[in-house]
Amino acid sequence: MVVVTMLMSTRHGKKKPRALIAPHAGYSYSGPAAAWAYKTIDPKAVRRIFLLGPSHHVFLTQCALTKCSVYATPIGNLAIDLETYEKLKTENPDSFVAMTQTVDEDEHSLEMHLPYIARVFGNSDSRAVPPLVP
Repeated sequence: MVVVTMLMSTRHGKKKPRALIAPHAGYSYSGPAAAWAYKTIDPKAVRRIFLLGPSHHVFLTQCALTKCSVYATPIGNLAIDLETYEKLKTENPDSFVAMTQTVDEDEHSLEMHLPYIARVFGNSDSRAVPPLVP
């Protein structure tokens, strides 16, 4: 798979980030840059992954949360942190809404990242929190 190849061929520095910004233009355009970013992560030091995706298909005034419990990728499944979702919705009811399955499936801003995350975190206990943002 192209993601695995890019991750294996990427060199990176010794610093481990607490946050990163990676592109989502597609593997042929920005795959190596995304691989470089994800290769710097130490999966043992991360319990929760906040993945912010800008909405491309629907107008939002609030952050939208998936109704899925798992995102499937070609490399493996990525568990969604439903406990954190409930806490976000309960403590900030005016800031978060649930997105429809159609909106979730049509949005592509996060899908380029999911295989990298699945590969880097593998079988760890880390959970993803991928809200769609306005």
